[in-house]
Amino acid sequence: MKKLISTSIFFLLILAINAQVTLDKRYEYSTSVVKLETLGYKYFLMDVPNGQCQIYNIDHSWFRTINCSVPSGFYLADIKFLSEKLFDTDDGIELLCTYYKYNSTQAYYEYDSKIINEDGSQITFIDGALYNYINKTEENTYKLFSYCYDFSNFPEKIWTNIYNLPGMVVSAQSFSAKSSDILLNAFPNPATQKVNVAYELPENIVSGNLFLVDNNGRQVKQFVVDSHTDHLSLDVNDFSSGIYYYFIEYGNTKTASKKLIIR
Repeated sequence: MKKLISTSIFFLLILAINAQVTLDKRYEYSTSVVKLETLGYKYFLMDVPNGQCQIYNIDHSWFRTINCSVPSGFYLADIKFLSEKLFDTDDGIELLCTYYKYNSTQAYYEYDSKIINEDGSQITFIDGALYNYINKTEENTYKLFSYCYDFSNFPEKIWTNIYNLPGMVVSAQSFSAKSSDILLNAFPNPATQKVNVAYELPENIVSGNLFLVDNNGRQVKQFVVDSHTDHLSLDVNDFSSGIYYYFIEYGNTKTASKKLIIR
């Protein structure tokens, strides 16, 4: 009996040693996962060329396509807050999408966001909205904060819209960021004329430095970032086309590097 138990343990150890990460599925676009109120877990991705949100079951079978009805000349920049009961009280799926276009005549980017139903019909249009977050404002109460910009002015015009939400928040199922982590994202990416680097410093961190390096690791630019704003707008007209990386350092902490393509 002891020999049988020992053999079983040895066999399990061999399996554990040989276990490794295996690819489950490859999607061609940025993909997230959400637990919907009644439909359960779903993958969803942003299909930029077609201006659509593609939704898949947890076994990767296709579930639904939502046409974001992106205006002519605009491109999808973000899809967030996929839910059934967050933005209204019907039984359909809703989401918030952000899109942009480049005004080549006046050399600036224009951003807008809207909340739509699963049939593509519009619930709310948010003029100039670039960043959208859901924040807790009191116990059991959440509101949508939309940070809006008009880059046709210099300096740019900035305002914030705050919206009441009829439903409860449905969070994407992912590992929570540590308190020392920084939210960091650049878009449009690829960039041609101008790129916006959005960031959110951790609590109690007043300032840091954002570095831009080329594909060979050579520093190209360095910028001071602080907690009084949430983004940098960078002119990349004079940069050579290619792959760059950006990251933030503060104190003895450095974020992971992220890729930026300049054309």
